[in-house]
Parts: sequence; C-alpha cells; structure tokens
Amino acid sequence: MHDMPRAGVGPAVVSRLRSILHGLDSELLVRQVTCELSGTPAGRIAGRGCPPGVMGDIIRRSLELVRNWLLNGQGPDENVLSDLYETAREAARHGVGAEAVIRACCGTARAVRSTVLQAVPPEGGTCLLPHLDVPWAFLDVALTTVTRAFADQRDLPSADGNSRAATLFARICAGAATTIEDLDRAERLGFDLAGPYGPFVAAIDGGSAAAHAGLAARIRSTGALAYAEGHRVAGLTGPDFDWGGFLVDRTLILAAEPVTGDRALAEAVGNMHDLVTLAGRAGRRGRILVDDYLTELMLANSPRLAEDIVRRVLGPLDTEDPSGALSHTLRSLAGHGFNRTATAAALPAHRNTLLYRINRIERLSGLDLDRHAHRELARLAVVWEDTVRAAAPVRHA
Repeated sequence: MHDMPRAGVGPAVVSRLRSILHGLDSELLVRQVTCELSGTPAGRIAGRGCPPGVMGDIIRRSLELVRNWLLNGQGPDENVLSDLYETAREAARHGVGAEAVIRACCGTARAVRSTVLQAVPPEGGTCLLPHLDVPWAFLDVALTTVTRAFADQRDLPSADGNSRAATLFARICAGAATTIEDLDRAERLGFDLAGPYGPFVAAIDGGSAAAHAGLAARIRSTGALAYAEGHRVAGLTGPDFDWGGFLVDRTLILAAEPVTGDRALAEAVGNMHDLVTLAGRAGRRGRILVDDYLTELMLANSPRLAEDIVRRVLGPLDTEDPSGALSHTLRSLAGHGFNRTATAAALPAHRNTLLYRINRIERLSGLDLDRHAHRELARLAVVWEDTVRAAAPVRHA
C-alpha cells in the first residue's frame, strides 16, 4: 500500500479538491493525452493499427488510479494495480512498446495535475500543491507495474528491438538531432543512420499483432529499420532495398517509396499509412502505388476542406431525404461518370424517376450536374464520404 503524501491543509481545500476530481471529464482527458502522445507519423484515414481502445484503456486506468489516490488518501494495492498490469500486457500483445505505455501514464499524471491547478484561483493552488505530489508518486508505481507486465508478456518476438526501432524511427521522422542514444540504437539494430532513407508501411491481411511483430523482426534482420505497432509495420530502408522476398507472401500489402528527404519523411509515412488502409479495405494485395488512390490521399491531406465539401453536397440531401435515396442516386451517378442511362440501369430506376431525383438533388444542393466543375465537386464528396464511412458511419451537419 502506498500512502498519500502529507498535505497539512484544511478541510476546505480537501473539499475543493474532491469537487474538482469528481467533475473531471474522463473522455476529454483521454482525447487530450492521446493527441499529445501521437509522436510517430500516422495516416489520417482510420485503419487497423494499434487499436485506439488499447491506449485509451491505459489512460483511463491511470486516471482512475490517480483520482482514487487523491480522493482516498491511499495509494493502490496489488489488487487494484492488477487492472493496470493486465491493460499493459494487452498493449504488449498489440505490439505497443513499453515506452509508449509509460508515456501514457506520465501524460495522464501531468494532465490531472494541470487540470486541478487550472480549476482553482492562483492563491488556492499553493494549498493544493502537497496533494499534487500524488501524480508523481503514481508514476513510480506505474513504472514498476508496466515494466513487470512487459517482462511477463513474451508472446511477441523481438520486443526489445521493436521498441528500440520505434523510438529511432520517430526521432528520424521528427528531424531530431542525432544523439549518443540514437547512435547506440542504430548500432544495436544494424541500421545505417547516415541515410538516405526510403520510407515504407506494410500490413499482413488478416495477420495478428504477433505476425506483424515477426514481419518487423525479419525486415530488421536485413539491415532496415522496422517496427510493428498493432496491425502495421513501418520503417525506413536503404535506396536499393529489395522487397522481392517479402512480396512472395500473397497476403502482404506494401506501400514503399524511394529515397525521401528528411523533411518529407513524416508526410510520406502518413500517406503510406492511408494507402495501406485503403488497399486493405478494397481487397488489394502486393505493392500499392500512390496513383491508385490519389484522390483519397489529396482529400485526406485536407480533411477540413473534404468535410466542407461533404456537408455542402450531401448534407442537404440527407437532411431532406433521411431514406438516403437521393444520396444513393448521386453516388451512383458519380460512379457511372454521370451517364444517366447507365445510372438508371444500375439503381434500377425508371428514367423519369432518375430525372426527378436529379432535379431534387440540384435544387437542394445548388449544383448543376451538367457542369463539369459541379460534377467533380459531387464526385469528391462521394469519394470522401465512402473513404471515411468505411471506418465509421458519417453524420452530416
């Protein structure tokens, strides 16, 4: 059992602290910490990487432990810590590095402390400071628990190498200055830190987290930098890297680029995350090229503009026609190059019915579907909605 640091403050301060803690918005804090932790490049289109729920659970468990410690005045015993232990092991099973889990615990502790301080006037913050030693005391407990959980979780091969590769990859993509630690990581991995680098993202269709960890280990064995996080493998290769031996596996989805400048690495990796996600949804395998999904990637790089287009084009249709017939008609038109005969046959619908729907679509959206620019706007709206809807239902404003 871990005792709470001595406070030596009056009941009014304790009452105020309890009020703040009971009013904490847990989900808002989870989103805040998750955003702060996104240190490695990732795609903007939701895919099958490390499930968001895994890291969210780490943050929620940490929040619960810190809050209860502050409220009860006593630290967690082994029974209470077992939840954090099991959640950390689940993260390990999904290929998340121990460093990432510890950063999540640290981020949660800082967020709780900051939230409490911001909720009281400056003069009251001084009185609460003794209580706010608790988040730092929690970090000692969390470090021990997470380290033990990862030591006990041996399902994933090359876990140490994976964590080392993930850290080095993130630092290279962020353009961080090379440190002695970076040189040591590169030497241990057998990776040429001098560059130049060709970024890649790969996934195994239907593969488990362990299978992806194994793929990352095999790629590292060739001298490339590779790390697995859930159902994705990302990394950097030399300019003449040969993917032939890996592409023999017909379940592999690979997006790889030639040598990319350091400043463009993060953007390139983000695009390749999206490419692999889109290809996986479409049932594509093998090597995927940017040209295969150029429109989706352009929209993904401007998500706010893409959502504005969807709201402008499809929002009024869904509002006036909850059945979805008008949206479905516009989607069919876009899919058939706005050929009305082909669209009527595909729906199926009588030609007069199709003309009636087109007139309603134009009246509600303000588009003229005989104009090329307006047709292209409608096509972009349909492409982006279908891209996002593949991960979750889209709600129009």
